[in-house]
Amino acid sequence: MYEVELTARLKNYQETRNQILQFDIESQKRLDYDDRYYDQNNLLTEADQEFRLRTKTNLDTGEAAHYLTFKDTAFEKLTRSKPEYETLVTDHSNTEQILFKLGYKKTAHYTKHCEIFNLHYKEIDIEIALVRFEELEDSFIEIETQTAQKAKTDALFDILYSLLAELQISKAQLTEDFYIEMIKEAKAGKS
Repeated sequence: MYEVELTARLKNYQETRNQILQFDIESQKRLDYDDRYYDQNNLLTEADQEFRLRTKTNLDTGEAAHYLTFKDTAFEKLTRSKPEYETLVTDHSNTEQILFKLGYKKTAHYTKHCEIFNLHYKEIDIEIALVRFEELEDSFIEIETQTAQKAKTDALFDILYSLLAELQISKAQLTEDFYIEMIKEAKAGKS
């Protein structure tokens, strides 16, 4: 599956949230993502790949689900959008132990606080996430959709850029920085 995604720094979280609420929102929820990243001797990082174990906790219901995700090398360099393969796992602890036994080391761990909005826009399903981290002053927006066909990604990017403009977010606010790198820098600056 090709994840087609734009990530931008927000100038004003509440203003952007108000803009989103002007759309016909199909569903809305608050989630915390407990993200743990794994690598073997930096091989995945050097190949611009990611291996993640994520727990999504719905803050409204308390329900939690665990996902194992592999993100391959970016197919679109500007946005760093990547093919993504994800599966639901039932036992977080045992899954992590399997990764350790296979030689993977945990290289990063953080919690991502999200407010998720799902909508249908220009004939496609889109997920918008307003994102905050305890370690960072900035807040972010992620606008994404998915397709099984790489040939459709350019048209989907055009739709996401159109939505970005309607939300009054400029292309200059887009970031290709990885959250984990921003968090590492923030932690290094505090020590």
